[in-house]
Amino acid sequence: MIDILADSPDDAALIAKAAGGDARVVSGSLPFANGDVECRILGCRQPIPLARIGLLQKMERNTPSVPVILVTDRAPEVALQLSDVRVAAVISFANLQSGLRPAITAARQSVPLLRLAEQVEEADLPPALRSGLAYSYRAATRRPVRNVKELAAAVSCSPPTLSKAFRERAGGAITPRQFISALTIVKAHQLRLTGLSWDAVAHRLELARQTLHNRSTRWPGCTLKQLARIRQAPLLEKFFADFARPLLPQQVAASDSE
Repeated sequence: MIDILADSPDDAALIAKAAGGDARVVSGSLPFANGDVECRILGCRQPIPLARIGLLQKMERNTPSVPVILVTDRAPEVALQLSDVRVAAVISFANLQSGLRPAITAARQSVPLLRLAEQVEEADLPPALRSGLAYSYRAATRRPVRNVKELAAAVSCSPPTLSKAFRERAGGAITPRQFISALTIVKAHQLRLTGLSWDAVAHRLELARQTLHNRSTRWPGCTLKQLARIRQAPLLEKFFADFARPLLPQQVAASDSE
């Protein structure tokens, strides 16, 4: 289910029409609840009221596993207004009909990674591994980290320390490089499902198409053409089995698979 909160009934109707049938408009006095909500859309005109920025910050803080899309007017000051807020996407009212549904698709696909990040943050893991995994999952909802050096720098850890943490947790079976490569393929596959070409996907991830192809042949072991034919659920299940579960404490991995 998609929750829509807009500053006017007309804007709410515009967003609901563009979003499709599984969207519902909530009133300004009704807090966004958890439950069956997969994605939230906040619609407001420029300038974005400070109260709405505060609401975005509250949602990010209280329900980080539910992605939020902001619909607003096209204006140069939007980036500055959102400098302290993380949203899944920003769509302009002018681009609503063509841009909202792909953004919703991408936002929904990010949910499993966000929930994995929450699991990791609550798990009993070595600090370097916990920070590295959580950061990797959250970053992958936008652009996955490209290499071990970038990940280590992001979590203030040395690459050897991070590699040791991966190796010890997974019995030497998983390296950070393998994990990052597979996570990149998961994200690339999600982007491909939104209708982007492989060239556009590679550009979005700031990688060469050949790099994506090479990573796909290593995991899950297929060409990009074959990867495009795989459904999302089986690929996520394979990623969880091959990379996520071996790095989680046994009790957490077991509870997640039940």
